[in-house]
Amino acid sequence: MFSCRQVTRLISDWQDRSLSAFESVCVGVHLLGCKPCRRFRRAVRWLHWAFASALINATLPREARERIQLALERAARDE
Repeated sequence: MFSCRQVTRLISDWQDRSLSAFESVCVGVHLLGCKPCRRFRRAVRWLHWAFASALINATLPREARERIQLALERAARDE
């Protein structure tokens, strides 16, 4: 079983890379019983969404905003 420190590191890493099957299972099992880590995951997801939304709403060309939006939607589905 992973510690909270390991799980929060993996949750952070999850924003930049796909976790291995083993890491995903360990994080999932840990999250079942750890409310603080669930809160951390929710906060990281919110920050990721807020940052991405700010980028999309910045003065970017329409094509760039659409590409970013599609990438975010794909990432959300893969999660």
